[in-house]
Amino acid sequence: IYTLPYTTLFRSMLAQSATGPFTSDAWLFEIKWNGIRAIAYVNDTLSLRSRNDHELVGQFPELGELLTLAPGTVLDGEIVAMSGGRPDMQALLSRLQKGSGSIPPPRATVPVTYIVFDILEKEGKPLIDLPLLERRNMLKQAVTEGPHVTLSVPVEERGEDYYRAAIAKGLEGSWQNERTVRMSPGCG
Repeated sequence: IYTLPYTTLFRSMLAQSATGPFTSDAWLFEIKWNGIRAIAYVNDTLSLRSRNDHELVGQFPELGELLTLAPGTVLDGEIVAMSGGRPDMQALLSRLQKGSGSIPPPRATVPVTYIVFDILEKEGKPLIDLPLLERRNMLKQAVTEGPHVTLSVPVEERGEDYYRAAIAKGLEGSWQNERTVRMSPGCG
């Protein structure tokens, strides 16, 4: 059994429905990536936990680069397989079906990217009570992007414009504010 090196377990924030796109200076707007939401616990070892608390690290060995790109952090992000510049959920699901939590899928030919939304903990210090914009700045300092790790780039205020641009590209839009982004510590 894998034991996490952290005393706090976090739960991913899930998308919530809204009546439609809007513009507000109190919100950040991001692409809805249509992947697998996962919390990355990065210390001497790496654990990628699904929102159902399943271990995913064995199915996505390329995300092991988080050990050098984001040491001493707990991150909230989405594992996404891309095809033609768009998220490909079928390709991602095939990776899940062929592997297990601790055994890589045979011949994993569809690479994935971990898109990081938020930093929840740094060097053992929980950050979830800090304002989102402050955490975003800390995230930029704590995580180096790599071939399979990238930071989400939210847009401030212009939600309707961003939503229209996402739809035009065949993507989905989502929006978050300080109330919806906060993570809740789970029971260990």
